[in-house]
Amino acid sequence: QEAIFRVVAAVLHIGNINFAKGKEVDSSVIQDDNSRFHLNTASELLECDCNNLEKALITREIVTPEEIITRTLDPESALASRDALAKTIYSRLFDWIVEKINVSIGQDPNSKQLIGVLDIYGFESFKINSSFEQLCINYTNEKLQQHFNQHVFKMEQEEYTRE
Repeated sequence: QEAIFRVVAAVLHIGNINFAKGKEVDSSVIQDDNSRFHLNTASELLECDCNNLEKALITREIVTPEEIITRTLDPESALASRDALAKTIYSRLFDWIVEKINVSIGQDPNSKQLIGVLDIYGFESFKINSSFEQLCINYTNEKLQQHFNQHVFKMEQEEYTRE
């Protein structure tokens, strides 16, 4: 549990790191002492070298067959890099937790029963909803929300009737 809390805390700290324009063209630096604090805290929680974490956020390495090219990132690209790192860490943590739960409950791959978790509150809303997949997701969420509301309110109404 402590490791999970450390990783979640690190992700939150990573999200608080901001960047400013560096001295060189298209480069960035850690914006201020507050961002430096969050960078240091995140690296402590993840047990990684702070300088390497900073370098990973503000530079991009391109590997070619002949060489490795290191390119600096502007503040906007550094923010995108920061967000991608946070999302990746969180996603891997989530996958790891799901795997641990499945192992601990002894999930039989051939079983017809399973335990699932679905967050149905709200759905994504785009100006242009052009993908069939997104339409299916939104439709499913609407149907699940409708089912949930009918089920809960019907149970409440039956309880009121009994009372």
